[in-house]
Amino acid sequence: MSRLNIILLIIIAAIAATASSALFIVNETQQALVIQFGEPKRTVDQPGLKFKLPFIQDVIFFEKRVLSFIPDEGEEAILKDQKRLKVDTYARFKIVDPLRFYQSVRNEIEARKQLDTIVDSALREELGLRGLKEILSEQRNSITKNIRDQVNIKARTLGMEII
Repeated sequence: MSRLNIILLIIIAAIAATASSALFIVNETQQALVIQFGEPKRTVDQPGLKFKLPFIQDVIFFEKRVLSFIPDEGEEAILKDQKRLKVDTYARFKIVDPLRFYQSVRNEIEARKQLDTIVDSALREELGLRGLKEILSEQRNSITKNIRDQVNIKARTLGMEII
């Protein structure tokens, strides 16, 4: 091979490497956050082939689908009438604001830890205002809705929505 062919191959390889680091694919089940030197630059929520600055910008992907949160153990709450009640909780949530999500919790693991605290707090607060008869009556649905609404207000500040 001549020197010209070797130089040409090196140039083609460099162009290919640069082009491959400038492109990324967002699946329809994902949303992405483009980061440059640790600073968020833009969010991408439409699927397809996207561009970024090669070697300077990175991409972090987040789920667009509904995620489940189920704590390991049930929570024990003390009711208004001083009775103890063990309650199992769960939540379904979506990441609705990837930028706020990244800035507040960074990833799903930390989001689940925060959500655990938020759900536990809202549960204890709402059940502390109710007696056992209220919880076992038709008011149960409104109590559940109140807990969900309280959790949703705090979850929105983290870039999530409780479904």
